[in-house]
Amino acid sequence: MLGAGFNATASRVQEMHQAIAGHTFDTLQSIPGLSMPTLVVRGVHDAITQGVYAAVRHTGAAAAALAGGAERLAVDPARVPGLKEQALRSALNGAFGDTLARSGSALAVQMSLHDEHGAFDMAGAAPPRLRSRVCVLMHGLGCDEQSWRQRSDDWSTSAWAGRLPAGQAPCYATLLEHEAGVSVLSLRYNSGQAIDHNAHAFAALMERLALAAPQVREWLLVGHSMGGLVARRAHAIAADAGLGWVRNAPLIVCLGSPHQGAPLAKIGHLVSAALATTNVTQPLARIADARSRGVKDLRHGLASAESPSAASTPATPVAPALRLVFATLADAGTADGGVGKLLARWFGDGLVRPGSAADEGAGGDVQRVELAGLGHMSLLNHPRVYAVIRGWLGAPVG
Repeated sequence: MLGAGFNATASRVQEMHQAIAGHTFDTLQSIPGLSMPTLVVRGVHDAITQGVYAAVRHTGAAAAALAGGAERLAVDPARVPGLKEQALRSALNGAFGDTLARSGSALAVQMSLHDEHGAFDMAGAAPPRLRSRVCVLMHGLGCDEQSWRQRSDDWSTSAWAGRLPAGQAPCYATLLEHEAGVSVLSLRYNSGQAIDHNAHAFAALMERLALAAPQVREWLLVGHSMGGLVARRAHAIAADAGLGWVRNAPLIVCLGSPHQGAPLAKIGHLVSAALATTNVTQPLARIADARSRGVKDLRHGLASAESPSAASTPATPVAPALRLVFATLADAGTADGGVGKLLARWFGDGLVRPGSAADEGAGGDVQRVELAGLGHMSLLNHPRVYAVIRGWLGAPVG
């Protein structure tokens, strides 16, 4: 990966160098008496720079190849990455996951399910370990299954402080299993790939899981950010294909999901388009455009061309109930309510605006809850969010 990144960077620098120098030489060649000398100097300049940049790229490639060989000798190929390494890989996949998958890189994240013990063995252990109700947690862009267990000090002053056995940190999975008798699985997937691609893969994975665990009578999907979009799209795909599991998946909970697109993804598209307007900045546009397909899909949310929304899918008798949670950094109920409402409307949870997360205009069985004073990533592990989820999933109150 370092070798590929080094070569790509060197190529973009060379392209900018050539574009800037080209403008200068074009100007000099238009001056009477300087045309021929400029042409000679330009030829020498181009020959030297091409040789220099080629040498730089070859040197970088050789160094990366040596490092790769040393790594293969020193590292056990069967080694399971640690939590921090896996988090780094997931972030890398969020940015360039589609490229990693196309190139067959070992760093490309493969879709899999996990429980409290680690990777879930669907073939052998699923039937005895899963209860009749199963909740599947689906992370967002650049995250993995461990993101649902991020540290949160808010639990210490919540109603759930001290309710779990010693050594168990509060999170949605442990609390739902403890309070509601729900088995919880967490999905890991390459968030840099297209939403539609991940939705098809998840729909197929759920069908295999349902066949392996016939005792499960209800599948509940909870998605954070991009995870909510994958859940909704997968449900629609499964319904259209007549897959069995979807008939037992009555509810989808989305936490801060950009159903109608995310502002940062839209800004990224505008920046890339602006940089592409001149040949001097086109290399920078190529760098900006190297972001993953998953990131690009967030520009339109479920309305992207490759990921049609559930609203655009023909109605089916298994349409799920939607439960949408959206957060705002600002509290519109403060004394400065006018400013608070404006900030809440425009900035939302810092990454997704309320109108998009609430999917305004969506019909059917939809309930929406706004949580003021929370950021986008706080939705992954916060007692106020859990209180809403447990109510929707039928956990007892008190």
